Amino acid sequence: IAEWLVLFAAMLALLVAAHQRGWVERFDLFLLDLEGQINTAPIDPAIILVEIDDPSLDAVGAWPWSRETHAQLIEKLTSFGPRAIAYDVLFLEPSDEASDTALAEALAHSGRVILPHSFAPKPNATSGEVPLYPLATLRTAASATGHVALFPDEDGVARRFELSRSIEGEAYPHFSVATLSVARDQPWSAAGPPETAIVRYGAPGAVRSISASAVLSGSAPAAFFEDAIVFVGATSPGLGDRYSVPAYAGRILTGVEMQSHLTSAALTDNLIERANGSTTLGVQILAIIILFAGFWRLSPRPALAAALSLIAGLFAAAFLSLILGNLWLPVGGALLAIVISYPLWGWRRLASVSRFLESEAANLRELANLPRRQSVEGFDVVAQQVAILKRLTKGVSGNLKLIQDVINASPDAMLVTDGEGAITMGNAAAEGLFGPMASMQGLDLSQLIQSARGDLNEDRDELALGDGRTFWLASADLDPDVGSLVYSLREVTALKEAERQRREALEFLSHDMRSPQVSSLSLANPSDTGLATGVRFARIEVQARRTLKLTEDFVQIARLANEGVEREETELNSLLQEAADRAFPLARRRKMKVVYSSSEEPIFARLDAFAIARMLDNLISNAVK
Repeated sequence: IAEWLVLFAAMLALLVAAHQRGWVERFDLFLLDLEGQINTAPIDPAIILVEIDDPSLDAVGAWPWSRETHAQLIEKLTSFGPRAIAYDVLFLEPSDEASDTALAEALAHSGRVILPHSFAPKPNATSGEVPLYPLATLRTAASATGHVALFPDEDGVARRFELSRSIEGEAYPHFSVATLSVARDQPWSAAGPPETAIVRYGAPGAVRSISASAVLSGSAPAAFFEDAIVFVGATSPGLGDRYSVPAYAGRILTGVEMQSHLTSAALTDNLIERANGSTTLGVQILAIIILFAGFWRLSPRPALAAALSLIAGLFAAAFLSLILGNLWLPVGGALLAIVISYPLWGWRRLASVSRFLESEAANLRELANLPRRQSVEGFDVVAQQVAILKRLTKGVSGNLKLIQDVINASPDAMLVTDGEGAITMGNAAAEGLFGPMASMQGLDLSQLIQSARGDLNEDRDELALGDGRTFWLASADLDPDVGSLVYSLREVTALKEAERQRREALEFLSHDMRSPQVSSLSLANPSDTGLATGVRFARIEVQARRTLKLTEDFVQIARLANEGVEREETELNSLLQEAADRAFPLARRRKMKVVYSSSEEPIFARLDAFAIARMLDNLISNAVK
């Protein structure tokens, strides 16, 4: 638990630090560019780029051009009827008055031109900045101005643009925002752009373009510029206005090309906003919480699947938020935490398993009777420990099987309980009494006896089952520290029956045999009876014969109980005839008849003729009496 908590806290701290310090910013930017490559933005056909390129320099002359040339270019473009002319050239320093006046008149006449401005350090201050506008006459004549300040990302690539920049409470719109405001004939603040946006660039060369020399020479078609948003700027390699962009956009773009891509992204709703810090951090923390919940509750393979699923889910969240909502959700911190935490957790679990294997092997060596020094196969230490434990487990399993076989071989039913009194093991004899082992496990002894409809006499440790069988119950401690017990149930049904017969024999001897003997002794004394000698002797003879009869019956019962019946082929008609003959004298004295009718055919059966004869004599004589 402590290791889990420490690692969880460490990964959360790593996630927060990576988020605040930008440790994985380059990776998140790589994912951002990857989405841009997959989902390359289309360029709005209304965007036209007028390039001050090498052919233009060759035709017009070296840079910088005169302000009259710029005025002439603006007049030509205005005549084509564009919605806006974004003239991406900084006019910060004055030239000759006539040229500046000509350019100002062209700007005022057009009424659709937007000029750029930059920022400069604040004078006489260690910090801060102020806008650096074009000449006052040009700024006044232009329809709008917008800043072209650019701040590349950590990897030096320009992706982010400040669409609105605030300095000392005053907002300065970006050059593209000001251009769209003029093109839409509405104040830039009404468009409500985000303060910072990320541009999803189009493919290289996707912006429709034409050379400035073609416009100046009059060879450009007027329909090409009708109702267009025209960007004018230097694209010649020698002018130096070039910036690094993502690889899918061509790696290098000029400033005016970047402005055209940014404006097109705004027109086609392809501007990307970065998710706020709390949302980004919350999503990543949730991923780490889910990961560590998986570490806590899942076994290694499902935990690995959960980690991989989280990685895939974070990638999917990053891409889907960009594709569906133009929202950049950096997830690099969570990915870093997952990549680090899973091996660390796996290493700690592996170390714990290794310690467990070592301790279990030490505990099982004696049980399995294996030597302490024994060569084992395995690539590394853990594999060797597993091999040792497998061998030891096999030995212990063999011992357990032997114990189970010994228990099963016992004729007595045996049960083993755990420390809570629940049945955990039993032999075959126990299953014969109480059913399959699966139905016995988890029950205590009283529940088991109740399920068998039995009754336990705790004073005599005797268990009587519903089918009439009786068992003697013995118990012993199996593990006093745990509280487990072993029960043995020995069947004593035959012993109980023998005890019952012995008790009946004692009752017979004490009552039935005693009664005629007491009568004989009384008759033997003439003074007590007052009878004639002949009568007394006749009665003594009756009591003696009665005693002899009882004795003989008892002997026969004892013989049958000890020796059992001896079956032989016997003809039943003759057996019945003899019994009727023996009963004739007694029946005659009682003035009765014993009626017997034999079958026409002899009937044979395997039986004990002597025992059956005794039974018939008793039944008939009792009936006569």
